[in-house]
Amino acid sequence: MLVLIALLLALVPAIAVLYPVLRGLGSDEPVEDEGAPQAELARRWDAALAGLRTTELEHAVGNLSEEDYLWLRERYMTETALVMKALEIEESQQRALLSRIEHEVQRTRAQSLGVEGEGPETARGPEKAAGG
Repeated sequence: MLVLIALLLALVPAIAVLYPVLRGLGSDEPVEDEGAPQAELARRWDAALAGLRTTELEHAVGNLSEEDYLWLRERYMTETALVMKALEIEESQQRALLSRIEHEVQRTRAQSLGVEGEGPETARGPEKAAGG
């Protein structure tokens, strides 16, 4: 009987420790990369907005002087502008990368059709002539 009680006492903490691990292994949800630039920008955006809200609330309640309020507001507005700028730059970089990939795909397609050195429109020319 004593062995059974000892076994149960050892099993309860083991289950409590292993349950989250075992539950996480069966999860099909993709794990978000916390170190990704998008995640960092999202954290900065959330922090800046929370700071703005807090600053507005503290000023409305009267806990901040006008000078402190203006300084904090400027600081958080600058941070939101920087995050927006970073997101815009990232989008333009993505568009440029997609454009280069599309160009390479068209060039490879043209080379595979045997029309080297000519544009991708020429590579589709014989298909148009045969079809129409």
